[in-house]
Amino acid sequence: MTDSQAVNIIQFAKNYPVARIIVNSLTLFTLVLFLISLISPLFTLEKFYFFSNTVSLFSALLSLIDKGHLFLFLIIFIFSILFPVFKLAVILYLWNSHAGAIVQRLLRLIHQFGKWSMLDVLVVALMVVSIKFDAVADMQIHYGLYLFLGSVILSMLISAASTRFLENHIEFNSLKADG
Repeated sequence: MTDSQAVNIIQFAKNYPVARIIVNSLTLFTLVLFLISLISPLFTLEKFYFFSNTVSLFSALLSLIDKGHLFLFLIIFIFSILFPVFKLAVILYLWNSHAGAIVQRLLRLIHQFGKWSMLDVLVVALMVVSIKFDAVADMQIHYGLYLFLGSVILSMLISAASTRFLENHIEFNSLKADG
C-alpha cells in the first residue's frame, strides 16, 4: 500500500461518518459485553447435590494461578482476554486515526488475530470441563456465557466487515489511480 492509499482510507472514514459511528458504537458495545462477561458467571458445576461451584472467566483464571498452572493461565489470558481487547482497540484506531502509513499493517494484524479467536479457546475449555465432570457433576450454563459468546460473534463480525470495507476501498482507489 502506498502512502496515498493509506491517506485515502483515512479520508474514506472521514467521508462516511455514519459508518464510522456504527462501527465505533458496535465496537464499544462489544467491548462492554466482553468486560461484563469476564466477571459474570459462565456456568455452575453441581457435585452430588451438596457441592456447587459457580465459575466466571475471571475466577477460573484466579483459580489457575492459585493452583500453580501458570502456563495454562497465560494461554487462556493471552488468547481469551488480551487478543480480543487488542483487536477491538485496533479496529477503533483504524476508524478514528489520522495516521495513514500504518493502516495496511493493522489490517493484516486484524486478519491474523481473527485466526486466534477467543471462541475457540472457550469452547475447548468447556468441552474439557464437561467431559471431565460429566460422570461426577451436573453443569448449568449462565448468562455470562451468552454475553461472552455474543461479544465473540460481534467482534468477529465487526473485524470481518471493517477489514473487507477498508480493503475494498484500497482496491477501488488503486484501480481508480491506475485507470
